[in-house]
Amino acid sequence: MKTIVISLGGSIVASDGLNTDFMGKLAKSLEKMDRKIKFGIVVGGGSVARSYISALRKYGVNDNILDEIGINATRMNALALASFFEDANSRIPTTVNDAVEMSRIYRFTIMGGTEPGHTTDTVSALLAERNNSDILINATSVDGVYTSDPRKEKKARKIDALGYDESLVLSMKGLSGAGSNVFMDPTALNIAKRSKIKIFVINGLDIDEYKNVIEKGETTGSVIR
Repeated sequence: MKTIVISLGGSIVASDGLNTDFMGKLAKSLEKMDRKIKFGIVVGGGSVARSYISALRKYGVNDNILDEIGINATRMNALALASFFEDANSRIPTTVNDAVEMSRIYRFTIMGGTEPGHTTDTVSALLAERNNSDILINATSVDGVYTSDPRKEKKARKIDALGYDESLVLSMKGLSGAGSNVFMDPTALNIAKRSKIKIFVINGLDIDEYKNVIEKGETTGSVIR
């Protein structure tokens, strides 16, 4: 049975409060798809994580603790999303191994972060690798990979298709402060590269994009392979 992994950005599910309308629509859409497909969905922390981390960083709280707080926010968002699915786990896995075991039982396995230092992008890539998935959908607040942050630079150009190495260069550029186009962290990209996992970077709020990727292998976003 085929498994598709979705890295669902926290800004999609919880930008300014919990986006329950989107959660319901996503669940309804995915549940209608081919029953032979299973899904692993890794949810980010969104506004809840950002607000806590931002407030505590001012008081010198160390990054390890801030990571733990962010992880708890991702798991809370994951549990909220899971409540919209009929055939999904009601206990949020805390490791990739735990999620793989749950996927033997449920059609939809939904989780958040796992440990400090690992973004939910990295967790998604590891989950895809463990499930021998050949597709990873990176659902973000931007409709693809750009040469720079399109929200800040008018000259930013969307890249329809790019290789792993090119994507790594862009990701590192964002992390270094030379740009802000961190569409996916380098660790996740390296995992995808070593296991030849095709990544579709899409506008996560566009429900039709999930269907296009899963059923047609097409996207108006960007493809990394």
